Parts: sequence; structure tokens; C-alpha cells
Amino acid sequence: MTKRPSSLLCRWILVMVAWLPVWGWCEGSIREFQATHTDVPPVIDGVLNEPAWQTAPAQGDFTSFQTESLANEQTWLRVLYDREAIYISFECLEPHPEAIVAAERKYDKPLWNEDYVEVRLDTFHDRRNAYVFVVNTVGTRYDARDGLYGFDSSWDCQWEAAATVGEDRWFVEMRIPMTGLLYEPGVDMTWGVNFMRSERSIPCRSWWTYLNSEAASPRQYGLMTGLDLSEVFLDRHPQVETYLSSTSDLRQSSTQLSTGADVTLRLNENMTSAFTLNPDYGQVEADPDTIELRDTERFLEEKRPFFREGSELFDTPLNVYYTRRFSEIDVGAKVTGQGQDWSMGLVDVYGRINREGKLVTGNYHVGRVMRYFGDDSQVGGIWTLSHRTDGTHVTGGMDVSHYLSSTTRFFAQVLGLHDANAIETEDQEDNNAYAAQATLSGGSKPLWWGVRLKDISRGFRPDLGYIPRRNIRGGDVWGNTRWDFEDGALSWVRFNADASLYENDDHQTTLRDFSERLGLCWEEVWEIWLSRSDNYHRPYKNTSNSVRLEYYEEIDYWRSWEIGFAEGTYEEEPYQEYWLGKPYQLTDRLTTEFRGNLREMDRVEGDEEIWLARLVTTYHFPWGSRLKVTAEQTSEDRHNLTNLFSWPLDRKTDLYVLYNDYRSGEERIRELFCKAVYRFY
Repeated sequence: MTKRPSSLLCRWILVMVAWLPVWGWCEGSIREFQATHTDVPPVIDGVLNEPAWQTAPAQGDFTSFQTESLANEQTWLRVLYDREAIYISFECLEPHPEAIVAAERKYDKPLWNEDYVEVRLDTFHDRRNAYVFVVNTVGTRYDARDGLYGFDSSWDCQWEAAATVGEDRWFVEMRIPMTGLLYEPGVDMTWGVNFMRSERSIPCRSWWTYLNSEAASPRQYGLMTGLDLSEVFLDRHPQVETYLSSTSDLRQSSTQLSTGADVTLRLNENMTSAFTLNPDYGQVEADPDTIELRDTERFLEEKRPFFREGSELFDTPLNVYYTRRFSEIDVGAKVTGQGQDWSMGLVDVYGRINREGKLVTGNYHVGRVMRYFGDDSQVGGIWTLSHRTDGTHVTGGMDVSHYLSSTTRFFAQVLGLHDANAIETEDQEDNNAYAAQATLSGGSKPLWWGVRLKDISRGFRPDLGYIPRRNIRGGDVWGNTRWDFEDGALSWVRFNADASLYENDDHQTTLRDFSERLGLCWEEVWEIWLSRSDNYHRPYKNTSNSVRLEYYEEIDYWRSWEIGFAEGTYEEEPYQEYWLGKPYQLTDRLTTEFRGNLREMDRVEGDEEIWLARLVTTYHFPWGSRLKVTAEQTSEDRHNLTNLFSWPLDRKTDLYVLYNDYRSGEERIRELFCKAVYRFY
């Protein structure tokens, strides 16, 4: 008799629970310091010569993630504050400054392949949410929000940073305005904080507070105490961002003009609001092309300004609010907020969404509330309402989360759906549908693990959601391990494995996946990855075996290269795939990256080669502007050439010029897009 998916996964859960006492317990201790108030703020120039810095005690003794002992090359930080901002400085010991990796100069581009410092602020000390600020050695800034269910890199804040490099160390200064943060006012307030430095040449990631390898989690932060936030200056003037853009079709000799405005208004210390009128949702930087093998919709990251503030509050285990469903918005409003034991968000827009490949006009509303209980538990609710021109739709439900230990967490969600027009799936119609999911996960170095049960009915397709598979019930189990070695040629070993098993309403197995991956690194220079997968996606059995070799990726991304080979079967068609990736830093301001893929398919009607080549070259001008040229070509007669010039003239003004030449089969597009943005503060 065949075992049911639920019974097999229950056995896995029992095994995991039995091991809970030995996985994920804290090893270090919580650190804390008292914040230092200043009446004379420092100048943000990357030079720590202001007397104010000497009044703040230096915090050092950073712990290496790799060795879980004090880092060899130490870092010292200081924190000041006044009525308007938080000021943070770093002093990073570096005996070989020529080994520093720093190429990115565009704000909000990920800096993970470079030398950088990172600040994490839990301003409510709720141990659930945090602001993230990152700066590299040339002063480039990156910011994000870390939430209960996800990491939001689209969040932005108007803050300052500067960096300088000396003979044997480098320095960073930051100014983070209080107006950009949500916080709880009062006297003698405590924030959760943590600080990290990433050094590529060793390589080493070191943390100020290191309880265990989950130091990035707000539950593992240290404390900054003694903050007097009773008289903070909070700028409540509306911030208005207007734009004027033109899109010229060079083949048809036509031009379309567009204008609109976004308004942000701070309501109080805990809440902020945003309003938009005919926002510019034309993406300046397009999503990259791909030739990946997949049988579900591709998930695309959000890049548009209106959704930035508080977007992590809407994250849930089952994604019923996927902002890329919005294609056009005429008018919209949003309110988000957070307190010590609550968070909320409301979004209401009138516009068009992409529904089954068609643009549907309507009014769309999203709501999210969460209530925290102590340090370990929370209950939340989420709902979406659609009043479309062709009918109404509602999705809603609740989610819960509870920490069983410092690193072990259980969370679950239950949702219901009603659509007045019914949702059609394989000639079946459903007006009502449901979805449920429960997850138990945890661990810390050297072992992370998780199990998940999921039940999604056939008609569960929320108007604003991203649910890649429906009519499934079963679950997943996964485990990851990492071992670092201080001595010898072998630097680290990593192994990942996961398994999934799902059936449909008729108790037929629709998905059965198993994959494993082994990675080895020698001398921090050579990496080899071996991967294997054996999947069944009804009615096809798909297999894949691959090997990938990387050189210097851990130490200097711009000197690295990657080659790989994979072979397998996809939907009964054997294939072989080859790929090559090579980034290169030509000068301190000019970089280029090449990636090529070639796939050979052995099909019944004859062999076929599918390939994609992409070259991305970026130049950062000394005055702050940037030119990015992207060229893509595929064997399927798709050609795309994009030239993007962006110039932040000052804090209030941005200028963009984009030329795009796209060809796919009979379709040909040649466009020139110009956009000017001005902000009123």
C-alpha cells in the first residue's frame, strides 16, 4: 500500500522535534552599551576628527562567523544621537588596503560582493523587525527592511554616508535621520542593535553581538540603552516627488508624455502615509531575460517606488499580495505603521491588474494587521478586496507564529477565497477556495532544517497573489549544513538536501521532488559544486545532474569566473547545458560582466540548440552619474540592447535617459525614454 504524503512527512516532523534540544541554542551572550547624546553633530565626511566621537565609547571585539571566535582584523564602532538623527562611525583595521574590493557606486545596489559595514536597528526592540543600512569603502549606500516573514530590499531612506581609506584601516560615518524611522517616543528607551563587517580578502564576516550563526536575526541583537526620544524633531511636512517623462517610438516617430506625483506624509512617530496620482511605473531597469527550465510562473522582484515603505509588513507564508500584479495605477493611497506590540498596513488603489493575461480595471484594497504577544508569539490577519469591472473577489485569513527556542520557529496560515465569477481550472469552476500551510524550521551553524505541510485547493488563485501551484496537499522537508575549517587546504564544506511530496484531489501524486547539493572550497579560492535532482511533475519525470566550478568568488568577485555543465531530462526531452560567467573590473569606475548559456535539446523532431548571451557594462562618472549598457541575444531570435544614463544632480533632482532596441521574431521596438524627477521637501 502506498504511503500518503502526510504520513511520510509526519515521521520527518517527529524526527526533527526529537532533535530540538540540541539544535539552535545560544552560545554567546547579549552585549549592550549606552547611547551617547551630542549637542554638536559630526560632519559626515568619512574622517573621524570631530571631538563628539571621542565622547562615545568604542565598541569592538567583533566575532567571526567563520571561526566563531574573535576576528583577527578588528572593527570599532561608536554611536551618537541628537534630536534629529543617529550618527554611527566605523574604524576597520585593514593591513592590506590594496586588497579591498569596492566597485559599486550606485545607491541601493547590493554590496554583498564587496567590503562593507552593516548596521541593523530594531527601533521598537520587538525582536521581529529591523532597519538595515550598508556602506562600502567608497561610500555607496544600501538600505532595506527585515521583517517577520521576509527581507525587503525595496525600502528607501534619505540618509548620508561617507568613507575613507587609510594606510592600515578604513573609516565610515553615517547619519540616519529619525524622520526616516518608525520608533516609540519616550525617555530611557532601548533599541535592539547589531553591527557587521564583511571583509572579502580573508574572507570574514564579523558581528558585534554573536550569540550564534543567526546574528542577522533581530532575536539575536545586542542592546543600545538610554535613548532619550522624548523631544525628537519629527519632520511632518509632506514630501512631494513629481516626474515628467517622455517615451518616443523611433520607428513610428511618435512621442507620449506623462506626468504624475507621489506624496509621503509622516503622521506620527509610529505611522506614515503615501499617496500617488498617475505614478510612473515604467521600470527604468528591466528584468533580465532567462532560458531556465520551469513549469511555474517566474517570480519578479518589486522595483517601483509606491510599494517601498512598509512592504515587508504585508509578507505572509502564502503570498496573497504580489505587487507585480498591478500593471497600471491611476490613483492610490497607503498607510503603514508599527508599535512595540503591533503593526498594520492599508493599501487602496484604482487601476488595472494582470489577471489571466488580461488587464482588468477595478478598485483594489489590501489590509494587514499583526499583534505581538511577548517576545515569542504573534497573530496576524490579511485580506484583499477586488471590485473589478467584471466582478468582485475577496481573499482573507489569519497567520500565527511562535518561537520554541532562540532559533526554532513554528508558523502557520489559513486563507479563504470567494470570486463572484468563479475561477476556472482544467474545465472546472470554483467560486470558493482555501489554502493552509504550517512550517517548523530552525537551527544554527552547522545545521539548519525545516518541514512544511501545505494544502491548497484547486480554485485558490487570489487576484493579487502569487500561488505557483494549486490543487496540492502534502509537504516539504529540507536540511542545510556548513562546516568551516581554520587549518588545512579545505576551507569549508556545505551540503543541502530537500524533498517534496504532493497529491491532488483525486489522491494522485502530482509532485515528488528530491534534490541534493554538495559544495567544497579549497584555500578560499576554488569552489566546486555538485548537484543532483530527481523530480516528478505529473505527468513528467525530470532529472538533472550538474557540476559548477568557481574561482576566487569568495575573495574578489571581479577577479572570479564560473563554468558549469548540466545534463538531464526535462518533460521527456534529454538535454545538456553549459554556462560561463566572468565579471571584470577594468578600472575603479568601469566594470563589465558576461554570462552565456548554451542548452542542447535532443527532441524527437530533431536536435535543437538554445542559447543566451548577456553582457552588462557599467561606468560610474566622477560627478555621480552612471552609464549602463546591457546587450542580450538568444538563439530564439530575441535581441535586446539597452543604454541607461542616470544622473542624480542633487538630493532633489534625478535625470534618466534610456534607449532600448528590442527584437523578437516579427516584433521590433526602438524607443527613447527620458525622465526627470524633482522632490519637494
